[in-house]
Amino acid sequence: MDFAHQDNPRYFMQSLAKGLGVLQCLAASDQPLSLSQLARAAGINNATATRCCHTLARLGYITRDANLRFHLAPAVLILGYAAVRRLGWRQVAHHYMERLSREIHETVNLSMLEGAELLYVGRINTDRILSYDLQIGSRLPLHCTSMGKALLAHTPPERLRDLIKQMKFEPLTHRTITNSADYLAELERVRRQGYAVNDEELSVGLRSVAAPVLDGQGWAIAALNIAVPTKRYTRQQVDDQLAPQAVATAREISQALAAMDLSSTGADPAPSQGRAAARREPGRKQTHHPER
Repeated sequence: MDFAHQDNPRYFMQSLAKGLGVLQCLAASDQPLSLSQLARAAGINNATATRCCHTLARLGYITRDANLRFHLAPAVLILGYAAVRRLGWRQVAHHYMERLSREIHETVNLSMLEGAELLYVGRINTDRILSYDLQIGSRLPLHCTSMGKALLAHTPPERLRDLIKQMKFEPLTHRTITNSADYLAELERVRRQGYAVNDEELSVGLRSVAAPVLDGQGWAIAALNIAVPTKRYTRQQVDDQLAPQAVATAREISQALAAMDLSSTGADPAPSQGRAAARREPGRKQTHHPER
């Protein structure tokens, strides 16, 4: 039976719906709620709220403090972590990427290190900025991309030294960084500010801002970026408007991945630093195209 598409009132449990409504109200509140506050927020009377709270408390989903105010208990977190674990790390990231793209109406990408290149593992595309298109599995150079900078700025020093030696620093535009000394200085700036910018370094007419997705040790396991045309965003707008959103979303993904139990069977584990867990999709041709 497809429960998601059933609209038969015989199967609908009003009491269960009211109990879940109580949980949703507590989750949406930034502070514990009294019984009367909870009843008003959930749209139920005090008697019903009392029964819901008693049941949820007995099951360990909510608790009441010394001031007789209710808040969520750890059992709710267990349910959430189980859901996250079963989604797989790329699906978890995709959820946050979709939300960000809907909010700003711009292209959002996710990438990882694959050798000495950037590998696209997620993409929410809103419009075509240039005549080129990117797909999951496409590769780009590291030195002239915002995600490349975000990844390398949070890569262990010994790994970074090896990668720098492999990079050719080809001048793709008049803004491309073309030597290792300037690039290392740029990475230091990225570490300080928490995000990286590509200001027409890969292709004229394109700007992007990226933030790292970090593991528990503070090393990048992936990078998220927002890509926009220069005609729509100035460099200052990228820094002031888009960078905080990229950083916040990357941090949310990092926190969600930290909640995943990687030892659980059936989970798609988050990647180790510097090693891509995702591989090229069958039938996808990997090409070098402008980052967008």
